[in-house]
Amino acid sequence: METALLVMEIIALAAVSTLCVALVVVLIRVKNLLGIVEHDLKAVSAKAIPVLENLESITGNVKLVTDAVSEQVDSIRDSFASLKEVTESLVSFERRIQETIETPVMDTVDTIASVFRGIQNLIERLPFLSRLRAQ
Repeated sequence: METALLVMEIIALAAVSTLCVALVVVLIRVKNLLGIVEHDLKAVSAKAIPVLENLESITGNVKLVTDAVSEQVDSIRDSFASLKEVTESLVSFERRIQETIETPVMDTVDTIASVFRGIQNLIERLPFLSRLRAQ
């Protein structure tokens, strides 16, 4: 029995030794894999830093452009508001002028038309003037 125990102990130690060797091999592979990942991360970060700096510059430029566009839109909005005020003022002025001048002008035209009709009737009623007109 002692022999069996001794054989079992040897087998157990051999298994543990094999397990340790396998664990060392796995740890070496993990170390190599982590080295590759580290190298890749350094390469990515080296390439990403200029890209991020360019992106920061681009976003700054986009902000400047949007600010300028916003100012232009505000300026155009103010121009349209001023144009609307001028148009409304012009329409109001036209109405006032029309209300002020239209009635006297129409009265004057009616008066002149009446005078011409009166002269025409006078010419038709006076016998010597109507003969001159007929000739």
